[in-house]
Amino acid sequence: MSTKRPGRRGGRAVPVRQNLPESTDPYQLRLDPGEIAACTECHALYQRRHWFFDADAYVRETMQPTTRMVLCPACQKIRDRYAEGRVTLQPSSFLTAHKDEILRLIHNEEDRAKGNNPLGRIVEISESDSAVVVTTTNEKLAQHIGRTLKSTYQGHTTYQWSESRFLSVEWQRAD
Repeated sequence: MSTKRPGRRGGRAVPVRQNLPESTDPYQLRLDPGEIAACTECHALYQRRHWFFDADAYVRETMQPTTRMVLCPACQKIRDRYAEGRVTLQPSSFLTAHKDEILRLIHNEEDRAKGNNPLGRIVEISESDSAVVVTTTNEKLAQHIGRTLKSTYQGHTTYQWSESRFLSVEWQRAD
């Protein structure tokens, strides 16, 4: 439901979104804003309503009796193989010749993305009919992988978002 705000943008009224849930992610933990939690699997910390990696803080906080030991949303999604993004690398002679290099690039992109958002991870990398399929815990990581493949190796990339918060990316380079 939207209502019109008195302010105008470009000569038209601007809709205001109200009563929307903060997150539609079914794996999002329901923690109090002041609560601290630590992931038992990946050692991510939840503090001030954000997940982050810090090895020293993890050791320090896990010694506190008030810290909740949990499985973070990303580790839960990986365990359940729940994906919100998929990148399909279409079969080609270029993919066959550069597969190891491309997979390193994909893993490097995951590592870079984890610095900004520890919940953006690769769920699985599989091969079928010479295609490589990368599933991710969120749509942003799939989008970043697609953009990185396009900028690094050129080729053709398509993005298709669904209403259920899922992104399907296809990358192909013929050579």
